[in-house]
Amino acid sequence: MADNIKPEHYRTGEIDLYEAWYQTYPFNEYRAIMQAVAERYMRRDKNDRAEDLDKAIYTLQRLKEKEIERTGDKLTHNYRVDESIFLLKGLLERGFEYLSRDKDEELWMYDVQPVKSTKRWSDADGGRAERIGTDYFPEVQWSDDEPTRIVDLLAIYENGGENGK
Repeated sequence: MADNIKPEHYRTGEIDLYEAWYQTYPFNEYRAIMQAVAERYMRRDKNDRAEDLDKAIYTLQRLKEKEIERTGDKLTHNYRVDESIFLLKGLLERGFEYLSRDKDEELWMYDVQPVKSTKRWSDADGGRAERIGTDYFPEVQWSDDEPTRIVDLLAIYENGGENGK
């Protein structure tokens, strides 16, 4: 009998589609994909609503497993630290020196020191600024009086700590 919740056509070898997404995308994007898939199943208007709800529940259970895995053990913690170190080094190589978080929680990187205004940080000198995902570097906060220097944050991560402020 066919499994309509986990159909075989969602598998490539030993890896199913959800696991492939987990291995391919940064976690914040994986989370958004899984939530969107579950919502799609919940909103579908098909004859077998119970089956669609089972699919949504299955999708959210898979997401829950990854959330627990990501926050629940030391190996996952070390992976996140290593990923952060890699990202910070990449930002420095691209010439960025500062990180800041706007009031709306968006995280930005700058090549020159930005200045804080009422709702956002901005570069008054005409330098480069690029937005990066909001899930990165939770220690960078809107409440900070100064932008975070990337080299300082990198040193904190390389010394094994996440929160140096």
